[in-house]
Amino acid sequence: MHRFFVIEARRLLPLLFLLVLLVSLSIYDNFFREFPVVAPDEAEPKAAITFVTADRGELSAPTAFEVITSMEDWSQLQEGNSALPDYPFNPAYEYAVSATNSEIQNVQVYPQEDGIVQVQVRVSEEPFSYHLITLEREKIGEQTRWLFLDEKDQIIREIRLPDGNGALQDEAPSELAPEASKSD
Repeated sequence: MHRFFVIEARRLLPLLFLLVLLVSLSIYDNFFREFPVVAPDEAEPKAAITFVTADRGELSAPTAFEVITSMEDWSQLQEGNSALPDYPFNPAYEYAVSATNSEIQNVQVYPQEDGIVQVQVRVSEEPFSYHLITLEREKIGEQTRWLFLDEKDQIIREIRLPDGNGALQDEAPSELAPEASKSD
């Protein structure tokens, strides 16, 4: 009692036809592949610099913006926020920028006539979150004026590094001059 299995050729022809179509389409795609042309983004400002996101996540804390320049500042930031990872921050080669209840969109650098570099950090409001980035020190410099701007180019906070004593100098937005929100 052996069972005999019979396959009719007319039932296999549609499957064979589909297999031939699939193979021919794969060959065609390999020989005539068009690579997408990436045009430069015109919305990207010319003064923008790249940054590395060290961490982002959820955090329930008041809105704050910080520029970290030393290991002491970095350890204070980690002690204050236990959710931050153990990132290998190197203050000799990089700055760290922290934004709480905001997300950093881009960073632009504008050298000024007096030798101080103006760094504009554009942020968007993002409740219950934090964003921590790092920037190369050599692309920015040591004498800096950090402006944190919202979506409407209004200054949220200004930080000057360093002041005359080598320490941070923080200014409230109400004390800022109107030319501080220079847009190029």
